Amino acid sequence: MYPLLQRLRFALPLLVALVLVGVASIPFGKGESVEAQDGGSVDYGFTLVAFDATLTQLEDIEAAQLAANIVLSDAGEGLIIVGKYFDHAEEPQIFDTPDQAKAAVNEITEELKSNAGGEPLPADLSEMFETYALFVGSLGDQMKGRLMILSAGGFTYHESVGVDGLSNVAADLAARGVEVSTVSLATTPAVDRDVLGAISSAGAGIPYDLGFSDGVLEFVNNELNVQLTASVQIEDLASAVNTNDVPVPPHSSYLVAGFLYEDPESNHIIVEPNGQEITGSVGSVSALSISGIKFFTVRNPQPGTWSLRSSGSSGSLTILSDVVNDLSVTMPPQAPFPTGEPFVIVAEARIGELPLIDISAIVEANVTVPDGTELTFGLNDIGEDGDVFAEDGVFSATVPAQEEGWIGEVRLTMHWFDIDAMIDGAGVIVVEPFPMIEITLAVTDEPVAEATRTQLATVDLKLSEFPFLAEQGGITVSMVNTEDGSPVDLEFEPTEVVDGKVYQLLVFGSLTLPAEYEFSASLSSTHLGREFEAVAANKSASIEISTPTPILTYSLIGVGGFFGLILLLLVLRWLMQVRPYGYLYRLDGQGQRELAVDFRAYRRSAWDAFMNKPMVPAAALPGIPLLGGRFVFSPRGLAFRYRPDSDGILRMTVRGEALQAGRNPIPDGDEIHIGSETFEFDRSAIDDEVVVSERLQSTTRMRNSELDTFALDPMTWDAPSSARPTRRHY
Repeated sequence: MYPLLQRLRFALPLLVALVLVGVASIPFGKGESVEAQDGGSVDYGFTLVAFDATLTQLEDIEAAQLAANIVLSDAGEGLIIVGKYFDHAEEPQIFDTPDQAKAAVNEITEELKSNAGGEPLPADLSEMFETYALFVGSLGDQMKGRLMILSAGGFTYHESVGVDGLSNVAADLAARGVEVSTVSLATTPAVDRDVLGAISSAGAGIPYDLGFSDGVLEFVNNELNVQLTASVQIEDLASAVNTNDVPVPPHSSYLVAGFLYEDPESNHIIVEPNGQEITGSVGSVSALSISGIKFFTVRNPQPGTWSLRSSGSSGSLTILSDVVNDLSVTMPPQAPFPTGEPFVIVAEARIGELPLIDISAIVEANVTVPDGTELTFGLNDIGEDGDVFAEDGVFSATVPAQEEGWIGEVRLTMHWFDIDAMIDGAGVIVVEPFPMIEITLAVTDEPVAEATRTQLATVDLKLSEFPFLAEQGGITVSMVNTEDGSPVDLEFEPTEVVDGKVYQLLVFGSLTLPAEYEFSASLSSTHLGREFEAVAANKSASIEISTPTPILTYSLIGVGGFFGLILLLLVLRWLMQVRPYGYLYRLDGQGQRELAVDFRAYRRSAWDAFMNKPMVPAAALPGIPLLGGRFVFSPRGLAFRYRPDSDGILRMTVRGEALQAGRNPIPDGDEIHIGSETFEFDRSAIDDEVVVSERLQSTTRMRNSELDTFALDPMTWDAPSSARPTRRHY
């Protein structure tokens, strides 16, 4: 330890007095709320200072006096209570203001100073704890507060309870919401320091030790909410740099600077940023110099770099400094940002609980991405580049679209031009893939039916390669006629609904005008705690409209087509039909042939001709001894068909065999025996020598006449009555 710090415990009263005069007036105490040891905030309902009235050393008396005044200055709006104890504890007094309580402390110390130098008297801690515990209990079980015990040691306590008993009392008070802290002074014996430390530990308080420099700094920092640190420590002032620069940002409340030195001839000054040297109290600067210690407190210091300078020939030097302000810059929690889209990062600058309105402040965000790359973005509060409102304490910047997701650590810095002071902050930025919306056209180059509900497109929601579920109400799809700007009424059908959400919509509409149409779609939803809007790439399509044929027209076309097909088949059948052909001759006994039937001359009825019946009824042929059956013509030849049950049918034989009903054709040129007559079928032309009987000619003329007058029944195999033959007997 440096020699100066080794002797600091003997200069403790001066140091504490200096801190009180130069610092205690700073309004940056905790007020009604202090930081609890777990980082939370505690509102003290009362502050009770237990003053050791057995002090005999002047340095202890002054240290205890000023330490008590520091605690009372930080009592806030709770009850302010002062009590003194020696061989017994007096009833504590409640004061309305800190000044009244300080006056009571000063009276106690003046009385002690008048008896300084005498033999120390022992204080009874057991009696003190018992009295003050009862007093605290009288305030109410729900009253939270703090008990600060000042002691120079040399105390006594009941042997029956010992140190553990004192700790138990402190623990009971802590359980009731009373924080018990202790303050050891310069002459407090080590064994008594341990006892006071055990009491503080059990009472959820802090054991302060003002006998050493570290303890003094801890006490001042905690009680006055400052952070005095030794910025320069020099063993030999003559051989080392004796200047310390302290950057002071704008909006600072106080600059606190202290010099602890050995050389009484050394000089210590502070220099303003404009070069003005300050050696003592002037204006907003308070200075106090007592026996090796000099402190400066600057209220509302000028922004810039202040210099703390010392000059001397020898001895050690310690320079203490702190800049008090409530400036902060933080990045509020932000949900992940989507890849592929620019996004805005923000940082909040504050002074205490209020926004910092200072457009001269420069805020930068240095983002370190996982691959080690550092991205730097300058934020502004002038309403540009993503900043929504100017001069609202929220600094913003637009970050270009990031194609890949990453998590970046953010280091925030707030500084000012030509000022080295810097306020630091931190945050995290997360960039992740977000859902997308896509349009797929369902229309093709084929025309769309006019005024007919038709699927026009499909809208898909995707997160990477997977479907994304969203409320259908957050999906907006529109279709516009680009030629006249008119919108198209659309209908939507989800392909599937999962827990009230959809991932795909089928888009339907009825179009009446051929034109160029444009589709657009957007999705408003929430992903990973962030509200977002995804916009699909517009799709265009040139759609033609086809006029539908009326149903009646389709019906008429169908009926006409059906009958046309039937007619076509009948015509084809008529064209392909086989007409009667050949001749049937009757042979007499000398082998002469007489033409009995000219099949080519046979006129079929219109029905038979239309229905393609290549047949000649046997009954219609005069001179043929057949009452039924018919001759049927085909490309294969002539056949005779008859009903097997026909009454009076005359069997025909060919070559001595019965002619079956249509199963074997009548051979050309062979003799056919019908009854007792012999006939011959021949396809060749009529010979000149063949005689055509008059009866055949007459019957043919009569039949043709009856056909013309529809006297013949075409649905029967019978000939007209005038031509119907009778059975002949030869």
